[in-house]
Amino acid sequence: MRDQPYYGLKTVKFLVSSNRCIINQKARDTASKCFGWKKADIEKALLKLQPKHFHKSDHKYDDPSIHVDYYKARGLMGENVYIHFRIEDDYLIICSFKEV
Repeated sequence: MRDQPYYGLKTVKFLVSSNRCIINQKARDTASKCFGWKKADIEKALLKLQPKHFHKSDHKYDDPSIHVDYYKARGLMGENVYIHFRIEDDYLIICSFKEV
């Protein structure tokens, strides 16, 4: 486990802005259930992430060669959000997006 992000927020935000963001169905479902948010809301929230929201970085549970960054953002667009993501093949992949 790392105490600094593996992926820079500049890269994360670039991928979101470049329409290179994949939000898995589970993350879409929990964002909708917890906050009533759709894909555009999730992307807007990702663009508002700040370094202070970083929680931890670790390896993907089933593939230690892939890193996953975790964020806990309190007050993000009025909500307390737990997010984790990775980057694969130049795409940001949102694995989890739910209430803290």
